[in-house]
Amino acid sequence: MKRLFAIACIAMVSEILSPARGAVSRQDLATVEVSLPANAAMPLELRLQGEDGATKPLRFWLGATPSIWVLADYTCETLCGPTLSIVSDALAQSGLRPGVDFRLVAVGLDPKDTAADAANMKQARVGAGNAIAAAAYFLRGDGTAIDALTTALGFRSAYDHDRDQYAHPAAAFVVAPDGRIARVLPALSVEPVNIRLALVDAGNGTVGTFTDHVRLLCYGYDPASGTYTVAIGRLLAASGGATIAALVLLITLLLRRERVQGS
Repeated sequence: MKRLFAIACIAMVSEILSPARGAVSRQDLATVEVSLPANAAMPLELRLQGEDGATKPLRFWLGATPSIWVLADYTCETLCGPTLSIVSDALAQSGLRPGVDFRLVAVGLDPKDTAADAANMKQARVGAGNAIAAAAYFLRGDGTAIDALTTALGFRSAYDHDRDQYAHPAAAFVVAPDGRIARVLPALSVEPVNIRLALVDAGNGTVGTFTDHVRLLCYGYDPASGTYTVAIGRLLAASGGATIAALVLLITLLLRRERVQGS
């Protein structure tokens, strides 16, 4: 799935392209994208460090629910913070239950980021003492771990050595409990309805209401825009199926009525 998103940190990119201070070339920026590999999945044994300093395999951070993963530079001065705020707000408005229906997981792109950097970003963009914060984990890893994770996700960034900043895609990865990458959403424009349907989709029947699952029968995911839209074919199939079910029920009732009258 080539170039799902090439949404970089726009404010930072404009500075990078300044003729007087260009530290990253246009050729470097052209590689900034998410190109999700076929059958993409998280490296479950990869070890990442939590907010308390404990290092655990990635499968531990997945937990038993679908999760939203965002890669961010914890000391970013441009769009990483707003990206996390937008995703967090969309989750809060989704109507799903934090910690029960989903987790939010951020991973620091820069191996130099400290625990304090991660804590400051979480406090500023997710808050503290609320339900989303309780279900949010801001993780860190060394360079090898981060490279392994970005490779698995097809996540390509460009590092500006002069400013110690990254130009990178603004993407939210929807991950199933088994580590499968179910969806990639545009983090800067993600909406509550799309993040809800993506999590319901990734939950394989364990998340969401009956109405959510009916909607998924009639809605199709558009990877180009990262949204769920009405799919006419699915809608017609669902309508046809409902009509057939109603006819079968009617015929069953008529046959039962005839048997009762004939006895």
